[in-house]
Amino acid sequence: MGTDATSPFVAPRLRWQATVLRDRGRTSDAEPLYTRSLELSIKLGYDAGHAHALNFLGSLAARRGDVNRAADMMTEALALAERCHETRLIGMVQQNLGILADMRGNPAASLAHFRMSLRTFESSNDLQLVAWSLTNLGYHHVKEERFDEAESVLNRALGLARTRGDLMTEGVVHENLAECFLSRGDLDDAFTSIERALAIADQRGDDLRRGAALKLRGAYERLSGRAADATNTLRHALTLSTAGEDALLGAEILYQFGLALDASGDETHARTAWNSALDAFERIAARQWVGRVRTCLASGSSGRYL
Repeated sequence: MGTDATSPFVAPRLRWQATVLRDRGRTSDAEPLYTRSLELSIKLGYDAGHAHALNFLGSLAARRGDVNRAADMMTEALALAERCHETRLIGMVQQNLGILADMRGNPAASLAHFRMSLRTFESSNDLQLVAWSLTNLGYHHVKEERFDEAESVLNRALGLARTRGDLMTEGVVHENLAECFLSRGDLDDAFTSIERALAIADQRGDDLRRGAALKLRGAYERLSGRAADATNTLRHALTLSTAGEDALLGAEILYQFGLALDASGDETHARTAWNSALDAFERIAARQWVGRVRTCLASGSSGRYL
């Protein structure tokens, strides 16, 4: 294969190894491999590899809640990808920019990025990334409370993921379907999706996705009148999200933890959890979440999913 200093194959291999780790929630293990890939790509003048590595490092920065650093990396990655005419990579960066816009509470920008990348992947019949794009687009519709549209888009993503045997995407689709069902009060369907998401996370050995699914199980338990079970489930979820360094997920779990404590009559500790969630959401500039938590602090929970 040659040495790192001479072989054009090492940088993509490092990215692949890092992505396997990233997709199992091992953020700190993935980062040095992406960084080495970036350094090697720059040294070789490999602009496409440079752009890929920046995009992935930006996604790690976004996971950790460093939204400004993530935006800088993704913007640079997009410019490089466009210069190299790397159409697939352009679509991937657009997806990540959409996720970042969603984190920042800018739904219009998020939707524009998701639709642009979906068109890119559909035009090239890239079914793997079509499914990924549909998953993000469906979640966008959930947050906008367009539940019928969300379910339709997510079921399309689910069909593509199952056809390709893409367990990771299937698990995330089930998480997003559960968000949809919980938000509209359909607890039975939510339970089915949550349990499938948990089973897939266990099968893949992905503690981060397990934490995300446990967040949903905790919400389901609270809405089913089992507040004590919910608090135990959410404590476990928080531990998993912390290990995976997912700032947004950790903040969402803290918010749900506060709801569960409030439902169990422990208003004091509920407010402590919500204040911690508020600090976390403010650090990552998640404006919509900041407003939601402040509403709870002012008037308590509403008994809904969010």
